[in-house]
Amino acid sequence: MKIGGVIIWVVISLVLWWIVAFLLGLFGIALPLLVVPLFFLLSFLIIYFYLAPRNLYFTFVREGTAKAIVRGGEVAQMLIQWKGHTLDPETWEVIEGREPWHPFGGLRYYGLWPIYDVYIYDFKWTGVTEDGKVESHPKETLDYILLKEDVYWAKVEKAEDKNKLPLTLELLFTIQVVNPYKALFNIENWLEAVINRARAQTRNIITQKSYEHWIQDLASIGREITERIGKEEFEERYGIKIRKIEVKDINPPEEYRKATIAKYLAEREKDKIITEAEAEKARIERVYSTIQDFGDIGKLIRVCEAVEKSELAASLTIQAIPGIQEVLRGIFGKPPEAITQEEIREFKELLKKIQKNLQK
Repeated sequence: MKIGGVIIWVVISLVLWWIVAFLLGLFGIALPLLVVPLFFLLSFLIIYFYLAPRNLYFTFVREGTAKAIVRGGEVAQMLIQWKGHTLDPETWEVIEGREPWHPFGGLRYYGLWPIYDVYIYDFKWTGVTEDGKVESHPKETLDYILLKEDVYWAKVEKAEDKNKLPLTLELLFTIQVVNPYKALFNIENWLEAVINRARAQTRNIITQKSYEHWIQDLASIGREITERIGKEEFEERYGIKIRKIEVKDINPPEEYRKATIAKYLAEREKDKIITEAEAEKARIERVYSTIQDFGDIGKLIRVCEAVEKSELAASLTIQAIPGIQEVLRGIFGKPPEAITQEEIREFKELLKKIQKNLQK
């Protein structure tokens, strides 16, 4: 806290001292014992809970942020609070180092208000939470600028691929402010400038290849945008370090998505039908090869019909016809008495199919 802060504190405390002294004097309380501790306590409480939160003479600088102090519209100083970092006094570049000792941490005296004041500005952004959820921040009035890395989100719509298919992309920007003065005063809105430049480059990149290619290689889109966006210019002119740009997602129009899904389902249904047909064909061939030695398919169909009627009829029929037991055992791979009614019914229908094919 500078000497000016001490003076302000003393003035405020003296006023409070006279008020307290007057009140205590009315009740005959010994002033020397109470006024001195109250003098400091009350003045500190007023600074901490009233003046600093309202940016009057004092302000709070949160960890990992900086504040600009202006005098008559001109930047007079920059305040920083970030462990292990300080500001270059000539350029206001964030550098590694130690700030002068501040006894009350982020509480700082910045000057005589309203001659000096904390710079405020409007800023809106969309970020990403730790669990990956996109979180929008409508326009807010800020009195600080974040110095630590943060991830910002933006959308690029109707970026056409080489087949003129309009795509929607979600981009993630990992950005750090390395010079708060340049970021605040060398450009109107540094984040908007980054996003607008990225959108233009994204459209140029997407048009080179098809959606089918890009969906398999999202990482290359982010790398190309990062290379083309002009990182050096943003850092040198605007104090913004673009660490990384990634593509979170890429999507075609809803109609295209529905058509693609319909085509996929149709192909899967076609494959299913072909697979089932081939399996049925193999089954018929296997059964036919087994019953060839028996010879009479019509007799086999009648056997199956008899078996379906009752267990007694099934037993008598199977025993009465030579070779039928071997056929059933060859087809089902188990003794005739272990064959179920449902299996017999399916076998009968298969025999009818074979008979029909033979008659053509």
